[in-house]
Amino acid sequence: MKQFTWASYALYLLAGLVITTIGSVMPQLLEHYNRSYTDGGQLVFAGSVGFMAGVPISAYILKKFGEKVTLSAACIVIALSQFAMLALPPFGWVTAINLLNSIGASSLEVVVASLMMEMFIGRRAVVMSYLEVSFGLGALLMPFVASFFIKQGSWQSSLWVTGILAAVLAVVWMRLQYRKEETDITEGTDAAEAAPPAELSRRSKGWLLTLFLLMIFLYCGIEGSLNNFLSSIFVSYFHAAPSSASISIGLFWVAMVIGRLATGWIIRRINYSRFLMGSMLLTLVAVAALLLLDVEAAGYIFVTMLGLTLSGVYSITMVYANHSLPGMARLVTVLITGCAGFGGALFPALLGYVLDHAEPAASLWLIGSYAAGFIVLLLGVMAGYRHWSRQAGAGQASAGL
Repeated sequence: MKQFTWASYALYLLAGLVITTIGSVMPQLLEHYNRSYTDGGQLVFAGSVGFMAGVPISAYILKKFGEKVTLSAACIVIALSQFAMLALPPFGWVTAINLLNSIGASSLEVVVASLMMEMFIGRRAVVMSYLEVSFGLGALLMPFVASFFIKQGSWQSSLWVTGILAAVLAVVWMRLQYRKEETDITEGTDAAEAAPPAELSRRSKGWLLTLFLLMIFLYCGIEGSLNNFLSSIFVSYFHAAPSSASISIGLFWVAMVIGRLATGWIIRRINYSRFLMGSMLLTLVAVAALLLLDVEAAGYIFVTMLGLTLSGVYSITMVYANHSLPGMARLVTVLITGCAGFGGALFPALLGYVLDHAEPAASLWLIGSYAAGFIVLLLGVMAGYRHWSRQAGAGQASAGL
């Protein structure tokens, strides 16, 4: 089981590397092709469309051939995509290749997350936080790798890192042996949070699922925008040098990794709803500080704060949704991953347009609005919980009369 767990962490590490590769070299890539930030947003949008397409594609391959074949095939697609982009083909081809690359990354995330939701009931948040640490390490390493190659005058060479790792993991997963019944459930569990009544109506379940999907949609709008345009925001808003601006993504993901390491400890003591509310309120504070303190040094400080506040939001939202809708793990995880891709597609494209056509500060206002929307939706989930608890209490009182 340890081999399976570590191999799963390695896949999330690869996904983290892949998700920040384009964003880490976005200014250099656009300069090479003489393109605008709007074109960059469209490149990100194409990648996110691929991410969404990867959800049903991976579900089909998973059903027909199983986890090992699906994950190995995804790694092969990523490896081929990275090596193809190394050749710097025409921009149209880069867009198409990035779409395929994202199909592979999506397949990794949806299959591994689904396995974890099914195999680690009772400590899903703890296990998912460890997976997210691995993802964060990948997302953290890539900007530093890119910064090194940018200084060497060969920014595209960073693609070798993801290509080689993907090829190695394709072989590892084809040879890996594991059994689901080996799952260890003796370790620490998540903090208790009451689930809605089991007899929730179909309409109530649909309403609850919709709120969670919209929450993920908005969160991935924030993360996708920062992943792909944080260095560009630093160049345009703080007038940072390109090589220094790419470090902003690195600092963001350093904080994400630290925060995700802490999430596994915090979530054993604080329930899902309180964790998410605190995280997003502090995110709003960090965005407001970036707007008020128009200084590059302050920007690095509050970008680090953003990494800490956002670090556990994706995994805990996914776990909260699965907790609230028991018996629907695979469906919920697949739908959440699909909405994650949609949010990661739409919002960065919008942000790229805003960077081209509005003042740089408008991009930060936009990111802040996503966080505010998440809080409103979370309040809707919490209100639903209170409503169902009152109904259950009233039903018990009536039964006792």
